[in-house]
Amino acid sequence: MDTRSASPRVPYRAASTPPPNYRGLHSHSPARHHRSSRPGTAGSEYPEQPTAYRPLQEEGHAKPSPFALGQAPPAKWRLPKAVRSPKRLLSTLVALAILGLLIKYVGMGKDRLLRSKWGWRPRGGRRVDDGLCRFVSPVDAYHRDLQRLRGLAYPGANLTALYPSLHSYVHHHTYSPTGHLLVSDHPDAPHPIPLLLDLGEKRWEELLSRQSRTLEEAVREYMRRYGRRPPRGFDKWWDFAMRHNLVLPDEYDRINLDLAPFLALPEEEMKRRRGLVDNMSETFTLVIKNGSVDIEIKDEGGLNWGGTLPRASDTAALLRAFSEHLPDMRATFSIFDQPQIYLSWARRGSLVNLGLKGEHTSHLEETDSALVKLSRSCAPDSNYRKNESYSEGRSFIYDSLEAGDLCQNPYVIPIHGLTIEPHEPSSHPRPHTQLLPLFSLAKTSINSDILITPLDQFNHETGKDLEFRDKPSSRLAWRGSPTGISWMNAQVDWRNAHRIRLHRYANNRSTEHMTFLVPDFGQDEDYYPDEFDVDGGIAEIKNGQEEWHERNREVQEQHLEEQIDEGPLHFIEEEIPTDEAMEFFYDIKLAGDPIQCDSDDGTCDDLRREIEWAPRQSGEDLNQNKFLLDIDGNGWSGRFRKLMSTNSAVIKMTMFTEWFQPHLIPWFMYIPAKLDFSDLPDIMAFFRGSPTYPEFAFDETAEALAINGKCFVQRMFRLEDMQAYMMRLFLEYARIAADEGDDMDFYLDDYWSDIDTSDWFDEEAIKNRKPVADLPDVMEGDGGSRAAGTVLEEELVEGTKQDDGGDISWEEHDGLSEEELLREVV
Repeated sequence: MDTRSASPRVPYRAASTPPPNYRGLHSHSPARHHRSSRPGTAGSEYPEQPTAYRPLQEEGHAKPSPFALGQAPPAKWRLPKAVRSPKRLLSTLVALAILGLLIKYVGMGKDRLLRSKWGWRPRGGRRVDDGLCRFVSPVDAYHRDLQRLRGLAYPGANLTALYPSLHSYVHHHTYSPTGHLLVSDHPDAPHPIPLLLDLGEKRWEELLSRQSRTLEEAVREYMRRYGRRPPRGFDKWWDFAMRHNLVLPDEYDRINLDLAPFLALPEEEMKRRRGLVDNMSETFTLVIKNGSVDIEIKDEGGLNWGGTLPRASDTAALLRAFSEHLPDMRATFSIFDQPQIYLSWARRGSLVNLGLKGEHTSHLEETDSALVKLSRSCAPDSNYRKNESYSEGRSFIYDSLEAGDLCQNPYVIPIHGLTIEPHEPSSHPRPHTQLLPLFSLAKTSINSDILITPLDQFNHETGKDLEFRDKPSSRLAWRGSPTGISWMNAQVDWRNAHRIRLHRYANNRSTEHMTFLVPDFGQDEDYYPDEFDVDGGIAEIKNGQEEWHERNREVQEQHLEEQIDEGPLHFIEEEIPTDEAMEFFYDIKLAGDPIQCDSDDGTCDDLRREIEWAPRQSGEDLNQNKFLLDIDGNGWSGRFRKLMSTNSAVIKMTMFTEWFQPHLIPWFMYIPAKLDFSDLPDIMAFFRGSPTYPEFAFDETAEALAINGKCFVQRMFRLEDMQAYMMRLFLEYARIAADEGDDMDFYLDDYWSDIDTSDWFDEEAIKNRKPVADLPDVMEGDGGSRAAGTVLEEELVEGTKQDDGGDISWEEHDGLSEEELLREVV
C-alpha cells in the first residue's frame, strides 16, 4: 500500500461501493437520458456512475441545422399547444390541479419528503428544522483555530492566506497497516493531528454518500458485499430502519464477520452445537416461540451473580421489539463481560473460506480445550507470532479496527488485563477453543463469539453539563474502580493491567524530564535563526514578549509567510519535568477501594498501600472538564455512551470490538488513543496547550469533536439503533439455525408482489407517517462544508479503477438480474 495515504476504505467498506443514486436491479430504457443528482454538480457526470450518463447537450453546442451558413431560419413565436384554445386551457388547468393534489397527498408537500418506494430525495432548498442535531466540520474549526493562534503568535501579521487541503502535500508520515500513523522525524513533516482530522472527516463524508436509500438498493448492496441473498425478513428490517431514521443502514459487516464461520457447518452439526451451548453453565437462553420471548436459565449457579437476570431481561426486551418477525428459535448468551471463544487462526480461516463459498466442512471434530494460548489465534506471519515485542515507535491511531488487531499490535497483550490473566479451566468465564454459537457482550479481534449490543448503563443520566467553552477545567479527567482483571492475586501481573497502569502513569511525580509534540508557532528559542536576534530580541522575549514582537515585526511576518507558503502546521518537541506535565494534563485517579483481589495472599493490601485512592466523583463533577477519558474495564466500557452524551470531548482507549464500531469515526466523533498512553501527551498538548504555552490550544477543534460525539449518541446510539442491529443479527442467525430444507432467503420479487399499497394515498396514514432522514443532511451547513471534498472524490474515483481481481465492474453489475448477480459474485 502507499504509506503516504490512508486506505480509501473506511472500516467494513469494500472499495467498489456504488454511488448513492445508482440504478436499481432493472435497467432503464437506453432511450432515456439521465442526469447526476450529486449535490452541487447539477448536470455533471458522477465520477463513479455504473454507466456513462451523458448530460443533455447545451444549447451552444447543438448540431447546426442543414440551412446555409449553419443558421436556422428564425421561427415564428406561437402560443403553446396546451393553451391555444379555451378547451385545451381548461383541460390543462384541471390536470395541473389534480397533479398538485396528488403530489401533496403522497408527501411532496411543504417540508415533506416523498417516502414512496421510488426512494426520491429532494436536494437543496430550505432546510427543515427537524430538531435533530447536525454534525460539524472539525477541519473548518481547525483552520479557524490555526488562524487565531498564528495571529496570537504573530500580532499584526497578515493572516488572509488560504490553506490547501491537508492531504495535498507531502507529509512524510507513514500510514501503517496496523492502523497507526507513524510520525516522521523529517524536518518538513507537518503536525500529524490535522492530517488525522482531515482523514476522519473524509471518511465520514464517504460513508454518508454511499448509503442505500431504497430497499432495492439495499438488496443490491447486500448481495454485492456478501455474495448471497439477504435473509428472510430483510424487508421488515428495512422498514424498521427507515421508520427510525438509521443514518448508515448498510454498515453491518460486523454481523457477517461474526457469523461467517458458522456458514460452513452442516445443519445437523449446527444443531448439535446449539445443544452444547444450551446446556453450558453460566449462560441464559432466550426462547422465541410464536413471536414471544421467554428467559430460560438452566444453570442456577449463574444467578449467584446479581447481573445475570437484569442482562437477560434487557436482551429479551431488545428482541421483543421485532420478535414477531423471527421464526421459533433458541439463542444462548454468556452472562460475563468477557469473551469465551478462542478459535485457532487456521481453523477459523478454513471455516470462513468454506462458508463464504457456500460449502460445508467435512472436518467436524474440534478440540475444545479450556487452556488458551493466545498466539494460536494469530496467523503465522503476524507481528505477534514473528516478534512479540514488535513496536512502531511514536504513532497515532487512524483506523480503530486495525489498531485493535492484537496479532498485528502485540504491544497491547502484556499491558491489558484480559490478555494478562490466564484463561484456563478454573477461569470465569471458562474459555473454549471450538466454534460454538454463543452470544457475548464483548469480544476482541482474536475471539469468535457472536457480538450483541449490551444495555448496561444505557439509561445513566449525564447530569448537569455546561457548554464546552464554559467548562472551568481543560484537564483530561477520569475516575474508576480497579477492574480489568477478573481476579488479582500474587500469581498474576496485575500491576500491568490497564487501569492500574493508567493511575500510576497519570500520577507519576518524577522530576525527570519528558518530551512531547507541540504545534510550532515559533515559541521555541532554539527554533529561531540567528537573524531573529535583532538588538538582543531573544534575550528580551522572556521579559517583554510584546515589546520584542513590536521591535521584530518584519522578521515575524517573514517567518509567518514562510510557514504559510509551506502550507501545514509543523511541530517541535517540548521538554519539561514529568510531574509538571502530569499535573497540567490529567486529573486521573482510581476511586473507591480494592475489588476483585485476593485478600488471603496480600494482594488487596498491596493495592490499598500502593494506590493513592481518590473519593468517587459524581457525573456532574466530571462534566466540569473539557476532556473525558474512556477506558476498558473487565470488558467493554459501559460508560462510553454517557461520556459521549456530554459536551466534553472524549478520548477513548479500547482493545475490544464493539457493535457500533463501523459507525463511530475516529478523529471526527472522538479521539482514539493507544493503551500504552504514549500518544496522550501529544494529543493533550495539541488540544489543551502545553504547560509552557497553554494559550496555544486548538480549543474550537476540540469543541467540534465534542459536538459530533454528542450528535453520534443522539442519532446513532439510540435504543432503536441497538434494536436494528439485533434484528438484523437474528434474521441472519435464524437462517443459519434453520432446519434443512427451509428457504430462509429474501426475494425482492416476492416483496413487490406482496406489498400492500393501499395506504400510499391514504391521507391519515400519510399524516402519521414519520419522515425518512435525508442522509446527507446530517452535516451542518450545506451537507458538507469542507473545501477539500473534491480531493476525496478524486481518491475514490481512483480507487474504483483498480482491479481487485475478483469483483465485477458496475457497468456489468447494472444489467444483471438477481440470479446472474449472485452467480457472478459467488
